[in-house]
Amino acid sequence: MSRKAMKVLALAAIAAVGVAACGNSGSPSSGAKASGKTLVIEGTPLSPMTADFNPFDSSGTGYVVNSIGLVNEPLYIYNNMVPTQAPIPMLASGQPTWAADGKSVTIPIRAGVKWSDGKPFTASDVAFTFNMLKANPKLFTAGAPAVTSATASSATSVTLNFATPQIANLFAIGQVYIVPAHVWSKVSDPSTFSDSNPVGTGPYVLDHFSPQGFTLKQNPGYWNKASVKVPEISFPAYTSNFNLVQPVANGDIDWAGNDLANIKADVLDKSPQNHTYLSSAPYFANNNVVGLVFNTTKKPLNDPAVRQAISLGIDRQQLSVQGETSYEPAATSSGGLMLPIDNSYLNPELANDLPATGDAAKLTSVLTADGWKKVGGKWSKGGQEIKFSISDPVPYSDYYTDAQLIAHSLNAQGMDVTVNGIGDATAWAADYANGTFDTAIHWSNQGPNPYFYYDGFLDSTLSAPVGKPAAGDNGRYSNPAAQAALAQFAGTTTASVQADALKKLQTIMSTEVPVAPLLYGGAWSETSTRNYTGWPTPSNPYMSPQPTSPYLEYTVLHLKPVA
Repeated sequence: MSRKAMKVLALAAIAAVGVAACGNSGSPSSGAKASGKTLVIEGTPLSPMTADFNPFDSSGTGYVVNSIGLVNEPLYIYNNMVPTQAPIPMLASGQPTWAADGKSVTIPIRAGVKWSDGKPFTASDVAFTFNMLKANPKLFTAGAPAVTSATASSATSVTLNFATPQIANLFAIGQVYIVPAHVWSKVSDPSTFSDSNPVGTGPYVLDHFSPQGFTLKQNPGYWNKASVKVPEISFPAYTSNFNLVQPVANGDIDWAGNDLANIKADVLDKSPQNHTYLSSAPYFANNNVVGLVFNTTKKPLNDPAVRQAISLGIDRQQLSVQGETSYEPAATSSGGLMLPIDNSYLNPELANDLPATGDAAKLTSVLTADGWKKVGGKWSKGGQEIKFSISDPVPYSDYYTDAQLIAHSLNAQGMDVTVNGIGDATAWAADYANGTFDTAIHWSNQGPNPYFYYDGFLDSTLSAPVGKPAAGDNGRYSNPAAQAALAQFAGTTTASVQADALKKLQTIMSTEVPVAPLLYGGAWSETSTRNYTGWPTPSNPYMSPQPTSPYLEYTVLHLKPVA
């Protein structure tokens, strides 16, 4: 994925730029009922499933399998494949207007939209959603800053106010899912609300649910009904990536988002209708930074020198080749950028400073300088050893393999590392949110520029005490210098000021190592043209190719049934 330096996003009126591109409908009554086949999507292996479709619960079934964006819509969707493209209005009707100080934004709201239960959607629902999120910090918002207040001046205009300038943070703000005030205002605790029969503005509503999977059917009152060509969507339950090879190869799954080993022989060569985003190796675009996230509340992981030594002991090339089948290249800079895409921001002092196969000598030097000594073959200091676990889901076969490889390498260098393989991805997501882990291999946030990786990994305003769910900074890292650099970036659209902030964040990542960069993560996407065409391609990169929310709604609205 191309992530060029973020310019000032065009604020000229391009209302409904993306919606028009997929056939805008002025009224929900226009357009005929879709007549294509059931579209089968699998983005995350999860079995059994639970009827939890709360869009602010990062461990709920709907969030984990990425169905939320088909029911609940945000104000905007971003095309991260073309980072200079203006945000695509969804429940917004045009581009936002920011106050001069960057602390408030007024957003025009689309008229004529109805909730799936038939009640009208207005700007008051938007204001309610943001005020509810402010009042309930346990709700997951994928990094969106909390408002100080949100008000609807009319049915079609909302103003969001913030404590600090957030002009460069519209990506996170605009992609918050909007929920109906007439439903959620009656919920006593939104953080425990399962929303098992969700009401949304999106193109689909829940049809049937079972622990083995669920289906969504077309929302007959959807405001952009003419664009809907897919009548029904199925999200089946699978237990692991290994179980997906055959159904993906056979075309039983139309759209998958998984790391499938031997993709060419086992999937692509089975049918000319099977595709990955790139037609040849490495088959997948890169769109995130995969890192080993340290829980900095736990000893000895609260010691930056220990974290640096762990990073130095990892054989990233082995992870890339054995764990990721060479789909994801090894990270090369300790600063945390995704390279070479982010080269324009790179601090040259941090270029290629991560040893591809690890560096045992530097590991020893760092730990020795920090007062650690080898006792019985294990590093020890004050009677404590470097002992921790790596938690990742067994169904995520690549991450689980990566964790085993890391543990084996570090154990050979005097540490005591175990792998905590978790059978249920939702349980892992809950542990990661609640901070009940030692370390975890996890992807970064995505966005139109590197700020969003750092914000997700380092922003302590998104964190929470251990035992309570965090919206970011899952490792509970706290550093005033990091907060200042994040605020510096978010408060301006001046490229040189943003670049300076990113340089500071790179230095913090390199010296403090709250997260050890491991790999440049793949945008997993396997598609079949047996039943539908119109998928994103490198020649038509209209949206991220992954079946992830909120982006998949925009892709589904572009699909056309095969006659």
